Amino acid sequence: MAPSTQEALKRRALEAFSAGQLEEAAVLYRELLAQDGTAADLWNNLGVILSELKRPGEAAAALRTALVLRPDYDKPWVGLGSEAFGTERLDEAVRCWTRAIRLEPQQGAGLWFNLGVTRQMRGEAVEAAAAFDRAEALMPDNPRVASQRLLCLNYLELSGERLLAEHRRFDERFGDKPGAARPPAAPHANRPDPAKRLRIGYLSVEFREHLGAYFLPPLFEMADRSRFEIICYSILPDTHADAYTARFKAQADGWRNIGHLDDEALAAQIRADGIDILVDLAGHSGLNRLPMLARRPAPVQVTWLGYPNGTGMEAVGYRIVDPVSDPLGPTDAHAAETLVRLPAPFLCFRPPASAPPVVPLPAGATGAVTFGSFNKLSKITDGTVALWAEVLRRVPDARLLLKDRPLSDPGTADMIRARFAAAGVDPARLDLVGFIKDAAGHLAAYNRIDIALDPHPYNGTITTCDTLWMGAPLVTLAGGRHAARVGASLMTAIGLPELVAATPDRYADIAAALAGDLTRLMRLRLGMRERVRRSALCDETRFMRNLETAYRLMWRRWCDDAGAA
Repeated sequence: MAPSTQEALKRRALEAFSAGQLEEAAVLYRELLAQDGTAADLWNNLGVILSELKRPGEAAAALRTALVLRPDYDKPWVGLGSEAFGTERLDEAVRCWTRAIRLEPQQGAGLWFNLGVTRQMRGEAVEAAAAFDRAEALMPDNPRVASQRLLCLNYLELSGERLLAEHRRFDERFGDKPGAARPPAAPHANRPDPAKRLRIGYLSVEFREHLGAYFLPPLFEMADRSRFEIICYSILPDTHADAYTARFKAQADGWRNIGHLDDEALAAQIRADGIDILVDLAGHSGLNRLPMLARRPAPVQVTWLGYPNGTGMEAVGYRIVDPVSDPLGPTDAHAAETLVRLPAPFLCFRPPASAPPVVPLPAGATGAVTFGSFNKLSKITDGTVALWAEVLRRVPDARLLLKDRPLSDPGTADMIRARFAAAGVDPARLDLVGFIKDAAGHLAAYNRIDIALDPHPYNGTITTCDTLWMGAPLVTLAGGRHAARVGASLMTAIGLPELVAATPDRYADIAAALAGDLTRLMRLRLGMRERVRRSALCDETRFMRNLETAYRLMWRRWCDDAGAA
């Protein structure tokens, strides 16, 4: 093939790939390789296209051919890492991407971001934070990267004051600051009537099963509609909607799908809807819209539930917590927002209807106590490993069951075993469980544990509620900031504050004492569902009256300020 003809064919192949015409692009690259099978860049490009076409075996073969031809070529390692990540081979993804960085340190922000996400999923929070640092340095104007980094920092042993400083940096870059490229927010047209029926806007990606099914139903079913109107702003893509989405949509007074709207258009929509109080349910997690909140589309803006920290934003006036999760005094210095403390707990749990029955104490059948945690590996920090290793040292015949989706990856499971071995725990004492597809099967797996262990400094929330509903008591260590005190809030709410430890040594004492008293464990297990059902944790009427009282007080404060202006 003449050089000019080959270049023209390359241009056609690239144009087809750029236009999303992947099958045509693959044909053209194969034609080029038929003429010159020694071109590593062509094999790499073909591999990328085949990966996009969901043909992983062919993609990997093409990328590895590129490496045979050019061993120092970084791009095929990037592609192989992406292919491994797509099939949840997380250990291999990390190894491939690390190799690419070693060959070419000046990688783009996307690779560093993906490496951070993967390391976080594997429980390597320190390494993940370092990767997010690099991604943020390369992409300082991307709020998603900044939020992901902040989420990761919550897993580390950092003070509340340090975390607040990090969150304020987000506001400095993406908030409503002097010299911003947009004009100041216009005055709100809302009528400053303290007693009027309030329009509450809920902004969330969680109008679905998972967090939504557990904690959001009271917002719809128990709201006093004579005093409050409910408008939902759903970030959730239509492809992720489910039966809960349809239920919430039917129960709301108004519903907006807003994933396609940019910040300016979304803020304008919220203003046009006359929202009095806008409640953000995401914080810095997931698909949040925090930069939009800087436009102050509602007179009162609140953050709650979906993130274990504040936003750091001056435009968000309030954060909903409770006196146990955020004791009055020290924790006020951890938030840019004013902390509004509901009578504990700060949330309300709707038990899953699909939960299987609680079985008798597993230790009765196995002959040994099984401790367990179904929290994300990202919460299993080195400090948590040391905490749990001490528990296992004090109960030498006990086992530890861990469950999280990444444990389906053999390399990740081996890494977890190695971390516990380094802390003095025989890996043979670990039971590692990966992904279970159906919700009932996932819940049934809790029937394998006798005592649940809460991670620190980022406690469980949904996992804790599941644990308790399935009959296992939870031992938790109360720390100095919200993420490290959620367990204390939940255990206090169900009347078991004696399972809340103030020190790591006391944590191990409590766990060991429980393991040594099977009679007490059996009584706790048999009565746990009724205890939870009758507790403040499940009292939806109480919770909603407290929440609506808080909304009214926030609103009255705004009315007072508006009247004084």
